[in-house]
Amino acid sequence: TECANFIRVLQPYNKTHIYVCGTGAFHPVCGYIDLGAYKEEVIFKLDPHNLESGRLKCPFDPQQPFASVMTDEYLYSGTASDFLGKDTAFTRSLGPTHDHHYIRTDISEHYWLNGAKFIGTFPIPDTYNPDDDKIYFFFRESSQESSTSDKTILSRVGRVFFKVYDSLVSADLKTLNDVGGQRSLINKWTTFLKARLICSIPGSDGADTYFDELQDIYLLPTRDERNPVVYGVFTTTSSIFKGSAVCVYSMADIRAVFNGPYAHKESADHRWVQYDGRIPYPRPGT
Repeated sequence: TECANFIRVLQPYNKTHIYVCGTGAFHPVCGYIDLGAYKEEVIFKLDPHNLESGRLKCPFDPQQPFASVMTDEYLYSGTASDFLGKDTAFTRSLGPTHDHHYIRTDISEHYWLNGAKFIGTFPIPDTYNPDDDKIYFFFRESSQESSTSDKTILSRVGRVFFKVYDSLVSADLKTLNDVGGQRSLINKWTTFLKARLICSIPGSDGADTYFDELQDIYLLPTRDERNPVVYGVFTTTSSIFKGSAVCVYSMADIRAVFNGPYAHKESADHRWVQYDGRIPYPRPGT
């Protein structure tokens, strides 16, 4: 059954088309479904002459965890980048015809993403300024926090800027999408950040019980579109204690983490620790 074409992406592209991707029997393929130009003529027909590769937009395997969202004709996807599902990436593709600029996380550095299992991704405005919108994505991944070979599963929330400011285009600041670096990080995110998403219950003996594997995420809208309530469903990684929990987060708290102190490693053999030096300008992730 895995050799069938499982639809994993079905996103509104514009008023007349839907963007669709399927696993294509382990050869992901994407295309456009024509809805018709008028409400009276509903077509819903796949354009067979405008198909394209679905790699890094859609998983190879229908069982692989995956998340995507379309906003302003840009497709943001968190998926496996290879047939075996070992390498994962968070990408942006498509876009208006004048700005088809593909960008992704760095596959060569595991501290970006390490075997990530993507759960959900959402465009969330940070302020009332539309140029300050950001894409948040939720996932779990393998993490090696010390010099030992032991790896654990931790849940994360990641963030990239939908738009950044460029002072190189002209004397006036101009807003544009994160298009990667010019000399380093070419075609890679320059605004990528991630933070641990902690779900724990304090025990009677003073030790917390951690639920580290994020399984599902839901954003409950509020009157303020900047501050949906985030609900996460987690399970334990312990082979001794099996359990699940629902934890609730506010977007204000999540933003505070991204705007607060950040971690760094002195070398590959050191643990991640809080950076206490002078924060460089521009601040990492902006």
